[in-house]
Amino acid sequence: MGKLIGISTGLKNVDMAPGNIPCVVINSDFVKACNKYGNTAVIFGPQENLEMIDVSKFDAIVISGGGDINPNIYGEEKLEKTIRISDNRDSTELAMFKSAEEHNVKTLAICRGHQLLNVYKGGTLHQDLKDSGFSQIDHDKPFDDARSHVHDVNIESNSKLYNIIQENEIQVNSIHHQAINKIGNDLQITAKSSDGVIEGVAVTNGWNAIGVQWHPENMLEDNVSIKLFEWLNS
Repeated sequence: MGKLIGISTGLKNVDMAPGNIPCVVINSDFVKACNKYGNTAVIFGPQENLEMIDVSKFDAIVISGGGDINPNIYGEEKLEKTIRISDNRDSTELAMFKSAEEHNVKTLAICRGHQLLNVYKGGTLHQDLKDSGFSQIDHDKPFDDARSHVHDVNIESNSKLYNIIQENEIQVNSIHHQAINKIGNDLQITAKSSDGVIEGVAVTNGWNAIGVQWHPENMLEDNVSIKLFEWLNS
């Protein structure tokens, strides 16, 4: 029997019988990325009873991408460009992080998940990169470009991310307008883009957890994605 990989996601209103209803939705490429290694993807949507959240039965989890994080969590007021907030999803995924850290469950945090990992560890976010002065690279590409290389990322040699990917410079896709600002506790910055945006982090207190700002699930044949999902599924 293979491993169980828990994958978080949010809700999306979908037209289906008996009408337009909120559904748990996930990119099916996540399922492919687990099945490829003989493992099973288990979809973990927003929960109502947060005290019951326990990810210890999973061999690994993914905290996936999505809308913006409520800035109240990291002590800031919501700005105009902060959109698509889901308090229920925020609370669920923060509880997943807490359980994963307590039980040392391997964790891959992607895009929004990468940002939320930083918030979970006491860090803050840039609510909009352009408003924060990052204009050298267009990080907020349309979804049509999700399967294309957009910009370079430089990886720190002395980092968990380098140990996984074994490259100092890679090309990634980019679909985000927010990013890590103040780094959280017990986190190492493992990668940055040429304009200084934090593209990778790793937890340093023994919990086997990393975050990446790009979307490896959208480029499963890419060498970087292959190495990340090999690590996740191992």
